[in-house]
Amino acid sequence: MGIGRRIKQAREAAGLTQEELGKLVGVTGSAITNYEKETSHPKEPVMYSLIEALGVDANFLFQDCVKIKSAPSDLSEEAHKIAESYERLTDHGKGAVRAILGYEETALVHCSQQEQAAGEVLPFPKSRRSGPMVQINVYDQPSAAGMGNYLDKPDFHVEQYPISVIPPKTDFGVIISGDSMEPKVHDGGTVFVRSTPSVEPGKIGIFILNGQAYCKKLAVDQDNRQIRLVSINPAYPDILVGEFDSFRTLGQVLGQWTPGYIQDFFGW
Repeated sequence: MGIGRRIKQAREAAGLTQEELGKLVGVTGSAITNYEKETSHPKEPVMYSLIEALGVDANFLFQDCVKIKSAPSDLSEEAHKIAESYERLTDHGKGAVRAILGYEETALVHCSQQEQAAGEVLPFPKSRRSGPMVQINVYDQPSAAGMGNYLDKPDFHVEQYPISVIPPKTDFGVIISGDSMEPKVHDGGTVFVRSTPSVEPGKIGIFILNGQAYCKKLAVDQDNRQIRLVSINPAYPDILVGEFDSFRTLGQVLGQWTPGYIQDFFGW
């Protein structure tokens, strides 16, 4: 049973029609139909609304997509400590934890879908070490720190850097265009990226939104149940990830190198 059938099961148990559930979560009845048929998947803000409207938790909806250990004895000591800390949090703090968990669980499901469709999570190769140098692919078509550029199997060239210049866990590089991430990321520079299907809120990543590539900081707004791509340069507005947008993460930006600027590893 997939997430769509779980949504349908919970909806029917709650005695709601697809139209009624759609009104509760702010989408059309046909959108609910698509969710249940798994021809499309709810975005993170809608997922929160579904969980609330259906009176279920994330574990119920994702139990068939993400392996969850149900027996308390199977949980690690660290997991028990986290659970104890969670119980001591305020309602606001618990909401923040649930927001992060919801985002990560959605990323895991999306990761699983990518693996089934393409046999791998991301198409980018790993870095290669040759003696004192690290060799990486640097993608020539820039990721916009601005308006967004297409980044789907772009041309690349191979560059070599001393080990001291490449942040640990770097997999590939991307050339940047635009100044929306100044003064952290510079126009025309190269960012070093670690392949990953998700990044933590507050971190800078390379994202694909509706076929366009962006270098932005990720923000998860738990109060408004929104995902936003944020520019460091205040002259640029945030980019809101809409309910029906196609959105995925290529990786986390670990640092940047731009001629004429100081080498920068991101330690936050």
